[in-house]
Amino acid sequence: MSADWQLAKTKARALRAQYGVEEPPVNLFDIANNEGIEILYFVPDDVTTDISGLLSKEEKKVFLNAHESAARQNFTLAHELAHYFLDHKPNEYGVYRRDSLYAESKPEKEQEADCFAAELLMPEELINKVKTKYELTDDDAQALSRLFGVSPSAMRYRLKGLKLDRSESK
Repeated sequence: MSADWQLAKTKARALRAQYGVEEPPVNLFDIANNEGIEILYFVPDDVTTDISGLLSKEEKKVFLNAHESAARQNFTLAHELAHYFLDHKPNEYGVYRRDSLYAESKPEKEQEADCFAAELLMPEELINKVKTKYELTDDDAQALSRLFGVSPSAMRYRLKGLKLDRSESK
């Protein structure tokens, strides 16, 4: 089954609207709590050291790697919530080692979850609002990442994607 990018974006926007998100950062813990999803942390061992997080959909639990930065945990939580809100079936996603997949080689449902997470945490309209408010540009990914609670690399990737989207729509 192929990814539905528009559905991922639409569901992320609807979730932000439902929770009245008008400023960054998005409080994913409130969203998860209100949805009855428990967030638990695991201390990685030799087997789980490269795993950032996972969703147990039937138990309504997300497990996050306790050794990762808060920014990394935030994106991971958004990604795992994507599997939940996009109603991905357990056979459509799995546990993938963080460094073993690059965006282009990830299964489509994993890419779809990343799309949802990016749209939920770093929506274009909020990025533009913050850039205007603080007189920032796309070159200020470090500052933007702190404001949005994501890693600098996630913000750079998002800004690059938004720039490509804008150039393709012209």
